Amino acid sequence: MLLEKKYYLNSQYGFSIIELMIVVSIISVLAAIAIPQYQIHIGKTQATRVINELGQLRLTVEECLQTGRTVIGLATHECDPRASASNLIVGGSQVGVVLPNNMGVAQMTNPLTVTTSITAIVSNQVNPKLSGKKVEWLRTSAGSWSCSSNIEAVYLPNSCSHNANL
Repeated sequence: MLLEKKYYLNSQYGFSIIELMIVVSIISVLAAIAIPQYQIHIGKTQATRVINELGQLRLTVEECLQTGRTVIGLATHECDPRASASNLIVGGSQVGVVLPNNMGVAQMTNPLTVTTSITAIVSNQVNPKLSGKKVEWLRTSAGSWSCSSNIEAVYLPNSCSHNANL
């Protein structure tokens, strides 16, 4: 007598609709949390970039003040700020250099003084929460620099303080 072996195959080959709905709802919750956090991260990166681009100009200001060149310009006895054009800043060249389209440079008080400021207005090519906001590096008469901005504090690095009155 032969013994027959019967194999039963599981007839379920896919996911049930409830399992799919659970997966979709989990992905939706994760996306609802992740997308705003990503937008904040992008805003922080852009704000930090603008602050750093302005901060680099402090060295030029210090050099010009030390050498007695207080008028901004390209002549021999004038201070060339050597400001690089940026797509995150609105503002024309203070020395008459033609800038590429949609590019701007930071603005400095002219003539330079011991309380000079370096300012920039953020362009509209950034996170909408930063667009049109102002960043300022201000030199004290003692020679120290401080950064302030009217950008929301959540987007600012620790090196720059929020000032709603800018």
